[in-house]
Amino acid sequence: MISKIPDDLFFAGEKVHFKDPEDYKRFYNEIKINTSQNSSTRLLMKHTRIWLPQMAKILKANNIPEDFQYVAVAESNLNNSVSPMGAAGFWQFQAPTAIELGLEVNTEVDERYHAMKATQAACKYFRQAHDLFGTWTSAAASYNSGMNGLLQAFRKQSVSSFYDLDLNDETAKYIYRILSIKDLLKNPKKYGMKVKGHRVAKIRKIKIEKDIKDLTKFAIDNKTNITTLKELNPWLLKNSLTIKTPGASYILLLPVKEEFHSTLQKDSSSGIGHSSGISTL
Repeated sequence: MISKIPDDLFFAGEKVHFKDPEDYKRFYNEIKINTSQNSSTRLLMKHTRIWLPQMAKILKANNIPEDFQYVAVAESNLNNSVSPMGAAGFWQFQAPTAIELGLEVNTEVDERYHAMKATQAACKYFRQAHDLFGTWTSAAASYNSGMNGLLQAFRKQSVSSFYDLDLNDETAKYIYRILSIKDLLKNPKKYGMKVKGHRVAKIRKIKIEKDIKDLTKFAIDNKTNITTLKELNPWLLKNSLTIKTPGASYILLLPVKEEFHSTLQKDSSSGIGHSSGISTL
């Protein structure tokens, strides 16, 4: 267990302040929660090796600091769960917010469960929040309270720093939750966590440009199964995929298996990929 809270904590390049003992307590409690659930923490670390590198690339491409990847961990523990309030996916978007940020949400497709597209949507939110508040710390905190909620708190209390705000406990500890996750994932040995190596399965991307009426058959034709297909693409809600807009397309993830790689290459070169609306990326 941690013996001393770091004195040099930063979030997105901004110095973290512990202005009273309660702030230290919030950070310590979050570390205690994360390290006491040993099995779930190990599972989390397995998931972070799969998803965080991909999310970090999207954040970088959108000029959002890398530390925002830990917001997704704080929100969902990188589980595609649904909250009691109906928020879903790694980033825990409500449906109206997801649609407003450009995600598709309907009975067949729910891109809140699409890790990469949902990360793109989160980038839009963080950019808007940073433009409003002027700091990344406040932008991250607003993900918990909502932009309007945090803006009202600043106006009512007439302060300029997030750390000077008197907030409800959930929002007050939110930044410390993110920071505790960051410190734990970057320094697992420091907290006595021993994580076995995990081999990340290789995946390939294919572009879907025509309707798929039967995803089960599609999966079998591509040397996998519907369970694996939906594990890699949890945003697929039904057994079909419809291209609703002319010229639109979807990207599906499929596992790479060397034993049928040559077959896939042969199919692609023979024109099967083009005629079925599928191309390897």
